[in-house]
Amino acid sequence: MARLSPKLVGAIGHFISRLLVKTLSVDIRVHPNVVVPNQHIFAFWHDKQFAPIMLLANSALGQGKHACFVSASGDGEMLAQWLKRLGYRLVRGSSSRKALSGLVNLIGITKEGYSVGITADGPRGPWHQAKTGAAFVAYKAGIGLIPLGVAYSSKWQFNKSWDKYQLPKPFAKAVIYIGEPLLITDIKDMDAVIASVNQAIDKSDVHALEILEDKNQAHVQHLRKLHDSTST
Repeated sequence: MARLSPKLVGAIGHFISRLLVKTLSVDIRVHPNVVVPNQHIFAFWHDKQFAPIMLLANSALGQGKHACFVSASGDGEMLAQWLKRLGYRLVRGSSSRKALSGLVNLIGITKEGYSVGITADGPRGPWHQAKTGAAFVAYKAGIGLIPLGVAYSSKWQFNKSWDKYQLPKPFAKAVIYIGEPLLITDIKDMDAVIASVNQAIDKSDVHALEILEDKNQAHVQHLRKLHDSTST
């Protein structure tokens, strides 16, 4: 059986993902220190990338131009075909031989006014451990790094993949928390910078989960009120 081309797989993925998004109940919350019209570097974990990629471009933060950093691997080519159809400008690179040129190109993109989305733990992991890329780009571009948190009320989780990728199920609630920007002005102690990026993204994930749990509790209380009113 012939293997499907990356272009075809990307087209299929784009079509299915657009249908899925139409069923979701979406809640995007923004930290008060985020200036929405500004240019941003968005950083999020690889397993949570579906929601930021699909939803932010259609939110208030979708104003302006957006670019994504995509692996130069074969799997990255499928993702690239999907992202092109969503209107993103792409910069290709990897965690190895093309990493430096990719980062240089990404910094150049920011000089053209693009906001950039980066999976902080890269295309290969380790899981939820930020690499230097997002922080380095934010530092060189002089743009705030915004940590994104994501939570779904119901999801498929692919535990056999390195990132334990998460995909929301149809009609799920999806919460994105736009965290407080990190302004990276010094990278002499990159280990400390990376630790702060890890902590910021994890904190945003916790906030997203707390918002989701509050919404679920409010829904339960609403159903109880409806039940009580119809029982009297």
